[in-house]
Amino acid sequence: MKRLSTTALAVTGSIIMALVMILGSIWMGSAAGDDTGQAVRTVSLLYLDELAGRREQVVGKNLSDNIDDMRTAIELMTEEDLSDIDHLMAYQARMKRIYNLEKFAFVDDDGLIYTSLGILYNIDDYSFDHTSLSGPEISILNLTSPDKKVVIALPVDLYMDGIHLSVCFMEIDMDVMLSGVSMQAQGGGATFCNIYTTDGIALSDTVLGGLSMEDNLLDAMRVARFDAGYSYEDFIESFTSGQRGVVSFDYNGIMETLSYVPVTGTDWILTYLIRESVISEKIRPVTDRMIMRSFGQSVLTAAVMAAVFIFILRQSKRTAKLELEAETARAEVRGKESELEQSRALQEKLREQSGILSEALSAAEQANVAKTAFLSNMSHEIRTPMNAIIGLDSIALNDPDTPEKTKGYLRKIGDSAEHLLNLINDILDMSRIESGRITLRSEEFSFRGLLEALNTMFSSQCQEKGLDYRCDVEGDICDYYIGDGMKLRQVLINILSNAVKFTPTDGSVTLSVECTARYEGRSTLRFRVSDTGIGMSEDFIPHIFDTFTQEDSSATNRYGSTGLGMAITKNIVDMMNGTIGVESVKGEGTVFTVTVTLKDSDRKDGCEGDDETVPGELSVLIVDDDPVACEHARLVMEQSGFRADTALSGEEAVEIANLRHARMEPYDIILLDWKMPGMDGIETSRQIRSVTGDESAIIILTAYSWDGIEDDAREAGVDSFISKPVFAASVMEEYSIARKRRGAPGRDNGTSSLAGKRVLLAEDVDINAEIMMMLLDSKGIKADLAKNGREAVEMFSASAPGTYDAVLMDMRMPEMDGLEATGAIRAMDREDAAKVPIIALTANAFDEDVKRSL
Repeated sequence: MKRLSTTALAVTGSIIMALVMILGSIWMGSAAGDDTGQAVRTVSLLYLDELAGRREQVVGKNLSDNIDDMRTAIELMTEEDLSDIDHLMAYQARMKRIYNLEKFAFVDDDGLIYTSLGILYNIDDYSFDHTSLSGPEISILNLTSPDKKVVIALPVDLYMDGIHLSVCFMEIDMDVMLSGVSMQAQGGGATFCNIYTTDGIALSDTVLGGLSMEDNLLDAMRVARFDAGYSYEDFIESFTSGQRGVVSFDYNGIMETLSYVPVTGTDWILTYLIRESVISEKIRPVTDRMIMRSFGQSVLTAAVMAAVFIFILRQSKRTAKLELEAETARAEVRGKESELEQSRALQEKLREQSGILSEALSAAEQANVAKTAFLSNMSHEIRTPMNAIIGLDSIALNDPDTPEKTKGYLRKIGDSAEHLLNLINDILDMSRIESGRITLRSEEFSFRGLLEALNTMFSSQCQEKGLDYRCDVEGDICDYYIGDGMKLRQVLINILSNAVKFTPTDGSVTLSVECTARYEGRSTLRFRVSDTGIGMSEDFIPHIFDTFTQEDSSATNRYGSTGLGMAITKNIVDMMNGTIGVESVKGEGTVFTVTVTLKDSDRKDGCEGDDETVPGELSVLIVDDDPVACEHARLVMEQSGFRADTALSGEEAVEIANLRHARMEPYDIILLDWKMPGMDGIETSRQIRSVTGDESAIIILTAYSWDGIEDDAREAGVDSFISKPVFAASVMEEYSIARKRRGAPGRDNGTSSLAGKRVLLAEDVDINAEIMMMLLDSKGIKADLAKNGREAVEMFSASAPGTYDAVLMDMRMPEMDGLEATGAIRAMDREDAAKVPIIALTANAFDEDVKRSL
């Protein structure tokens, strides 16, 4: 009985609490609705006047820009344009096309109108007085019809074939004039922008957001009910006199607030209307949902409290039952203590076995170290004679006294040596991958530089073979990432090399790069290499990444393939936690897709240029007949702060550049595609330079090697060259170089000479030393030879500071190896010891060798 009364008390208390919460929620929702209405009115009055003022500035600037364009167009007229009516009409047609005008006309003293289509006699249709016009005048044509035109008239003093032209005027469609000023409803029909004359005529054909029954704003406001503090008389007086103001009123039961401001230079009034009732209706569901959520929360709280009370009552009953179960459990524990003793004995045996496994692991690690040492020795012993073969072959080929027949043999020797070296490299790389000795670096690298290097390498290869090569970049690609740039480069080189190798003449190879995702400071990049080569059968595709596997065994002889490149590529991509896939059709081509995730770098795009140049202050004109490439380049440049315009042909670029030159607003940079139909990039540069001079830096964009066109391009006024795709940092670097070149006589190709430099060469193998001395001498470099590391240290120590511009240091030498010798030089107490470049010469090119050297 006592338990029952307690339960009833708990339920009753929960119900009372729920009712209190529900009534409180309803009261709070009602108060929130009232506060919302007051907030709408406060926000409307606070921001309406500012919004109207901003729109008026846009309209005023549009009018001012059109007047400036009109004056510029008149200044561009030549004597030939005024020689007769045909030339005048041709000139007017060009101006209409350039400035997107309805009409560009002149009026003579007799009121005849000269247009691009002929002479008109309707001067009375226009409100300006051609006999007394003294300054710019803006008026409206067809004011009472939907087809309204803005007329801008300027006085002129021109003579055409003996006829005096006194006025020039243009017609602009009202919608074009109001571009950039949205006249449609915004915010779901809550705000409206419009323009009226001081007589109340709407220039955009709607009155009070389209709800007014009247055609005139002044007539519509006559039937409105004004809020306290406002009146129709005050509104009419300020509106018709072109003053700025704000008014709140009720029109057909709808609360609205209207702000109005005069448009400078016209008799127009720009208005901004906020429909407060629409905003309130949109906010009301939010208030209702708040009440419903509060109501639900109250009910849920009461239910939870009732459940808690009931739970406490039941818990006391369960306590006794748990005590009984605990006693039973203690009895079971005593029974399991004997089992625990047996478990301890088993653990002792496991410790003994663990010791045996530890000894086996140690032996395996020693074997792995031995294998690594073997690979390092193999690399050194094989690459050392191969270096001599390739070096002597190169020297003999460049000897002018070598007969052509012998050069043919030497070229075959060189090709075979290169193939053998590639095979050795692949075998060593595969062995290191299988032994787990290859590690990934995590360091910042230039992604832009990686792509530029790939494009330079493979565009030349494709051009030599007669293939079309292109590189496309999609999405927002950064200039720098953190990861193993060398391994990523090796992956792409392996895939692109196969694409070039297995694609016949007149085919194409395409590399596309896209950023597919960004999250937590990382970016996922997808690389697609597609070709139109010989392709693969569907049965062979699953085996493409197997070692020493080829679909056609004769491919080894025809293409010089080792069968290891794709296996190495797959293993590197797997190590980078990436994916690689392939699609191919026999006889049609192949597409490889590689996806890897790299860390984002804090380093920016690097397009700062010099200390005096900021991208936001520079304007650039991009010229490319490919609309997609043109738009991508524009986005890249604008994202870095440049002001960018585009042109799709050389002819259009010349016209735009000349127009900017006439305005005295030349472009800082002009990016020209080399290969365009009609007028190519070189001819476009030549014509732009003939008018604008050196006021703009001109840079050629090309997917091909520019060696063959460099002289012609420099003669035409081209400052520099950039490989596609465009990176803002590359443009900024070349622009800075071009600016510096303009301050110095003549032009150079940006290369530097090594002639006259002096180096210390440490090499113990005579044949290698002889080859290197010959190669250095061919570049005008004087070299002093040391037979081992100790002799190199002694020669450097005995030399005067600054004697050597660099030290070429072999790593494996008797008496003292390269690493010890480098440490000894760096430890010397002399100024050049810490700064002189020391370059490692080694056949050991593994990652750990590089780390030890650094």
